[in-house]
Amino acid sequence: MNILHSKIFTSFSLISLMFILSCDKKIGDSTPVLISEETYNPKTICDCNDDGINLLNDILSKRTQFKTLEHLSANEKASEHINVLKKNWKVMQYKCLKQFGPAMMKPAGCNQPREIQSIKEQLFKLGVRT
Repeated sequence: MNILHSKIFTSFSLISLMFILSCDKKIGDSTPVLISEETYNPKTICDCNDDGINLLNDILSKRTQFKTLEHLSANEKASEHINVLKKNWKVMQYKCLKQFGPAMMKPAGCNQPREIQSIKEQLFKLGVRT
């Protein structure tokens, strides 16, 4: 009886793992959710910095999947993905500057505006304006 339960548990575990892994791939390919000033609520400058770096890196990652800007533009889903991320970036910028002011421009601790600028320059070279 224990062997039967063990086989059932193992089978169920493998099926669950396969289901989870297949869902992860679909989630990664989906269009990101558009945020708003009401839904984005950073608690600290660190949140703004980390969120901004992650978002810009997401844009960079999606852009580098395409050899040229024309290839990206030809892919409607990828273009929409980047457009939503760019809109989210604008919301983050506005909200963080509104909430934390000039402190956002000063490198200190977890706030790294130079790193953000570096990613923005990489995007600019690839034809993506943020």
